Amino acid sequence: MSTSIIVSMRSTYSCIKYLRCSFFSTQIEQPASKVTGKVVNVAIIGAPNSGKSTLINKIMERKICAASNKVHTTTKLARAICYERDTQIIFLDTPGVVSDKEQKKYKLPLSMLGACEKSLRCANVVGVVHDVSNKWMRDSIHQDVINMLNSVEKIPSFLILNKVDQLKSKKQLLTTIRNVTNGVIAGRPMPKSDRSQAFKNKLQRGYSHFSDVFLVSALTGDGVGAIKEYLISNAKVANLPYSPDYWTDQTPEALIEETVRAKFLDFLPQEIPYNLKTCIEYYDELEEDEKVVCSVVVECPSERIARLINGAGGGRLQQIKSYTRNDLMDLFKKTVDLDLQLKVKNKTIDDIQNDKKLYRQK
Repeated sequence: MSTSIIVSMRSTYSCIKYLRCSFFSTQIEQPASKVTGKVVNVAIIGAPNSGKSTLINKIMERKICAASNKVHTTTKLARAICYERDTQIIFLDTPGVVSDKEQKKYKLPLSMLGACEKSLRCANVVGVVHDVSNKWMRDSIHQDVINMLNSVEKIPSFLILNKVDQLKSKKQLLTTIRNVTNGVIAGRPMPKSDRSQAFKNKLQRGYSHFSDVFLVSALTGDGVGAIKEYLISNAKVANLPYSPDYWTDQTPEALIEETVRAKFLDFLPQEIPYNLKTCIEYYDELEEDEKVVCSVVVECPSERIARLINGAGGGRLQQIKSYTRNDLMDLFKKTVDLDLQLKVKNKTIDDIQNDKKLYRQK
């Protein structure tokens, strides 16, 4: 792989289970006729809430990966597939590193515990997303991430310093780069790096085998194009594992459920959204009308939580529904008709509201 530090700061888803569109797939499939091109499998790893999913969505120009402002939005390994200039970039979006304690606290799927390691076994290159806006963590890489990188040291890796637009002092970037790379990029010491024995004896807070460093803002898109070009240039000639018109290995139903879940994470406080269960009851795609129709039920642990989510006059639920619909339209690039309902076991939110009215009348 080429060696460079690329700094770009431009201001600038039980009714229907059949897949109707060629771009959805539930597993890796060979195209009907083999297509030769260039392929690169990219594992995107990092600490929770570092911006992994947002970065992939920006590169894909489509909100395939669920993203929110809370940790552990991504709960399973998912692939986002980008095809450009005869090159297929297969992004492996992974959950953030998660401990047994966090898995129990947030009631996360057990599959999350090994998702990162699984993605690394499938990768040709590893991209590490690091949040530089967090002043407590920006000068060190999560130890679990370093351990994973050490286990696959022979696989090329590159570093993505994300959220650089939130830094007040750009001078901090050089210090951060030096700390999280241990002063070494592509096997060479950075200029003016301290390579003395005292430095070597320090607790190293980074990883010494990154081949490249990118400074980006995944939210605004600054610097993201350079990563895409970098991956295209490092892809290898191979038969495409997916048809060129595929853009994910997830079913539309799964994509809808994850999008709904992410929006509840955005709108609800503390650990409440982690206790909700999202289930899609209906999905259909009206090809002639260029429309997706879906119905999703969110199960709440208690009537109190359901009323809290619903809000006064149902206002909060309607707001969540509106934002979810917008994200789904960005995902499918079509009009979306979304029905979103709350329930507590066998009761819907309408039943709960009626019970409340009857109680008041008594």
